[in-house]
Formats: sequence, structure tokens, C-alpha cells
Amino acid sequence: MSSNDWTLLVLLSSSIEQCQSIEFLPLTSTNEYTVYCCCEETIYLCVNILELKAIVNLCYSYLFSKTHQESSQLNVLTRVLLCCITECLTSWNIRRRLVLSKAIEISKELQFVEVLLRLKPKSEQVFRYRRWLLNHEDQDKVHLTNEFNLCNQTAEKHFINYASWLHRRWLMEHFKVDIDEELERNYRWLERNISDSSGFSFRAYLISKKVIDMNLIKQELNDNGNLLKFYVDRESLWIYRQTLILLALNHFSPDQKRLLFTEELELEKQFPGNFFSKRYFRFLNVLSSSDGKQYRN
Repeated sequence: MSSNDWTLLVLLSSSIEQCQSIEFLPLTSTNEYTVYCCCEETIYLCVNILELKAIVNLCYSYLFSKTHQESSQLNVLTRVLLCCITECLTSWNIRRRLVLSKAIEISKELQFVEVLLRLKPKSEQVFRYRRWLLNHEDQDKVHLTNEFNLCNQTAEKHFINYASWLHRRWLMEHFKVDIDEELERNYRWLERNISDSSGFSFRAYLISKKVIDMNLIKQELNDNGNLLKFYVDRESLWIYRQTLILLALNHFSPDQKRLLFTEELELEKQFPGNFFSKRYFRFLNVLSSSDGKQYRN
């Protein structure tokens, strides 16, 4: 390991700290390490993917050596390494110690995590670490709007991103977010991402936190029906509709359930037959004939 090797890592770490997004691209390289900072506004850091393995090996060699164990050096090494391997638990634990010792500011670390989530939007380790940071930050300093926007971005960047929705659930419970406001935000998101079943799964979670009555279920079914008029072939909509029926099954009286089944079965005339709609109406017929006993709980 030479001084040039360490200089490279320091350069990378500094660039990561200044940039808002990182990309690994197959750029033309020479025999030396090549680091590209594209975009004059220092928004993007583009690293040659052909150099990635060498950079990772270099980080590990320093990290597990007896040298370069000062806080500032560990900060550099783990920052660069986590951009390459976000599931490196050793690096996360080191950064936790650095945060607790106040060698790293939580506000700056949250910004670093945002950069990582743009690079790896489905990484459970990154989201888990972000929750740890938020737990150690003063609640009055936490910008919930920014957290929700980050969840929206990661959920849109990676289809069916349950790691992002799990983080959102944690925000709801930890910060006591108003459910009705979140339902409105969720509906706007689903209008733009109609095929994402993970978003509908989150909506079912929100509904389950409310007092489930006929008005609530009918409103949800009506909103779902409005979307089905335009997207009748989307499985996510039919699965969510089925979920609503199952929620009603556990909370409605026998008379309310019979009325609901009757109204739902009438819809078969409105929607053209496709695989998902036929499966849904078969499901309703089974429920209506057996009172849904096999589906309870």
C-alpha cells in the first residue's frame, strides 16, 4: 500500500461527501485508478466500474490493518467501502461507533445515507442504519417531509420496494403520523405507480389502523373501482380489492357481509372478463356460499 493508494481513497471520500449521487460506469481507464466527477455542479460522482474491485480490496486492506485506525481514517474507509458494498456490517458498526463518539455529525450522516439510497434504493441495511440515526437524533430536528419524499423516491426507483415501505411504516409508528394524511399521500403515489403491489400493501396496513366500518370499506372500494375503470388488467388493484373484502369479513355483521357480497357480485357485469377479475369473482362466490369461514383471521 502506497501513499498514492491512500490519496485515492481520500479523494473518493471527499467527492462522495460533496456529491448528491453516485454512479458506477464502465468508463475508459488507464493503468492508474481513474475517478471521474461528472457535472460541473458536483452533483454526480461517476466511478469507473472496472476499478471497483481494486478499490474494495484497498479499503479492506486498510480497514483490517493496524494502521489507519483513527476516527477520521475510519470515516474515509467506511464511506468509500459502503458505496461499493452497502451490506458490509463491519462498516456500519464502525460508523455507529463514530456517531456515538461524535466523530460524525448525525445531520451529515443522514445526508450520506441519502446518497447511498439513491445508489442502492432497496438496501435493507441502509434503511436500518437510517432508522438507527433517526432514533439518536432529536425529534424536533427530524424533517418528516424529507423522510417521506425519500421513501417516495426509493419506492419509485425500485419496483416493489418493501424495504422502503417498511421504513415508512416505522416513520408512521415512531413519529405518530396522522393516518388520514398518509392515506391521501399514498393515494397520490399509487395513481402514478398503479402496478406496484407493495404500495397497496402499505395502504392496507394504514386501513387496518383505522376503525373499520361500512363507510370506510365502501369508500376504499369506490376509489379502487374508479382506478379499475382505467386499469382493469392490473393485478395489484384486484388483490387490494380482495384484501378490503377480507378486512370487512372480520369486522362486519352477517347482514353487512351479505349486502357487501351482493353489491360486489353485481360488478361482474361492469368489468370485462380477464384472468384477474374472474379470479376475484370466483373468490367472492366462495365467500358468499361459505360465509367466508375458511378466510377468517
